[in-house]
Amino acid sequence: MITRTEAIDLIRQKVPNENLCRHMIAVGAIMKALSVKMDDDKDLWEITGILHDIDLGVTEDPMQHGRIGANWLKAEGMPLEMTDAILAHAGHSECKTNLEILLMAGDQLSGLITACALVMGKKLANVTPKSIKKRFKELRFAAGADRNAIKMCEKVGIPLDEFIEQGLIAMQSVSDELGL
Repeated sequence: MITRTEAIDLIRQKVPNENLCRHMIAVGAIMKALSVKMDDDKDLWEITGILHDIDLGVTEDPMQHGRIGANWLKAEGMPLEMTDAILAHAGHSECKTNLEILLMAGDQLSGLITACALVMGKKLANVTPKSIKKRFKELRFAAGADRNAIKMCEKVGIPLDEFIEQGLIAMQSVSDELGL
């Protein structure tokens, strides 16, 4: 398994869009926090979050997104759990494991939290769980953030309110890297 630093270096090589790299770092932070909650491998979860969109530098085709990244990562010897989660988050298989389910949910939550920060002074420090929950109900706000995917957290026993709070705290812990 590669380190966090190596994973970030890799996405910066493969993904030219800085905002997308920041998104991937945010998802990595969320996944690391969730791994503790789920009593699982924090390195695997964090690196999976960081690498989950690694192929978006070469494709935006939903039929290819996830597949290309998973194949690259398989060739690099990454764990099957990681590549399966990346495929599942892109819709190529059903989310079954905790890692798969929470990658799907965490990916979408990061977008909602980022949108909240952008309208609250571009600072994660200004965002509260209450403000996220309010915006969660406004379907036109951050319309690309799939609320049903976010609610998948409940499938693994994490209440939505707790999931939102943990996601926010995780993103706040890397706010400097996110520029928020």
